[in-house]
Amino acid sequence: MVLAIGIPVLVTAWVLWRQLSSLPSEAWVVDVQPIFLISVLALAPLNWGLETFKWAALMPKESLSRRCREVLYGTAWSLIGPLRLGAAIGRVSAVQKQHRSHALHAFAVSSVSQWWCTITAAAVALCAVGFYTLSLVVFGICAVSISLYFQRGLKVWDWVKTFQAAENWQLARRMALGTRKRALNLSIARYLVMLTQFILALQAFGHLAHGSATERLMDQSSGSALTWGLTSLAPVPMLGDLGLREAAALLALPAPNPEDVTAILCATLSLWVINLILPATAGLLWHGSVLRAKH
Repeated sequence: MVLAIGIPVLVTAWVLWRQLSSLPSEAWVVDVQPIFLISVLALAPLNWGLETFKWAALMPKESLSRRCREVLYGTAWSLIGPLRLGAAIGRVSAVQKQHRSHALHAFAVSSVSQWWCTITAAAVALCAVGFYTLSLVVFGICAVSISLYFQRGLKVWDWVKTFQAAENWQLARRMALGTRKRALNLSIARYLVMLTQFILALQAFGHLAHGSATERLMDQSSGSALTWGLTSLAPVPMLGDLGLREAAALLALPAPNPEDVTAILCATLSLWVINLILPATAGLLWHGSVLRAKH
C-alpha cells in the first residue's frame, strides 16, 4: 500500500514541480472564454444522467430518481476511496439491503464497461500519436476484456470459476446479454460526453490558441484520451484523481507555450469541480435529506 500510494504521489509531484517551477508570472494570467465553460457545465447533467440510466438498466425495479440519488451519493464516496472502492461502497450502501448483493455485481459490470471505453480510446490515441507498438498491446487488452465482458472464451471462464474468490463474478455473468450491451452503449455515450467536456474546458482557457482548429482538435482529443488512460492505470487514485489527472494531462497534452500549461491545469481543475465536486455535494445533500425524512 505504501508503494501503491507513494509512487503515484511522487511521480505526480515531480511532474507538477517540473512543469510549474519554470512558468513565468505572466503565464498565470488566464483569459477565460465563458461560453465554453458554460457548455462544460451544461453537459454535466447529461454526463451523470447517462450514468444513472446505465445504473438503472443494471438495477431495475426502482425509480430513476432513486437510482440517480444512489449514483450521486457514490460519487461523493469516490472522492475518499481508492480503486473505485469508495464509489462502490457509497452506491451500494444507498441501495435497499435486500438488493445490495446484486448491486455489487451491477457495479462491477458498470465499472468494467466504462474502463473498457477508457483504455480503447487510449489505444486509439496512442496510434494517432505514433506509438503503434504500444497501441497494439493496449488493443490486445481491449479485445480480451470485451471478450470476457460478453462471455466469450468460455474455457477461460471455466478456469476462473474454479476459484472461490470468483463467486461474485459468476453471479455477475448471469445478467442478460442485452443488459450488458445496453450498459456498454451508455458507457460509450458517457465517455464521448466527458471527452467533449474536456475539449471544451481546454478551449475555455485558451489551450493551443495560436494553432489551426483542426490540429488543435486532434491534439486535444488524443491528449484527453491519453490523460484518462494514464489515470486509469494509477494503483490507488483518491480525491477524484486530484493532482494525478493534472500531471497526466501535462504529460499527454502538448504545451508549446507557458500559457498552455496554465490552460491545461485550469481545464482539469474546472472539470474536477464540475464533474465531481458539484455532483458529490448534491448526492450528499440529497441522500442526507432522505435519511432525515425517514427518521
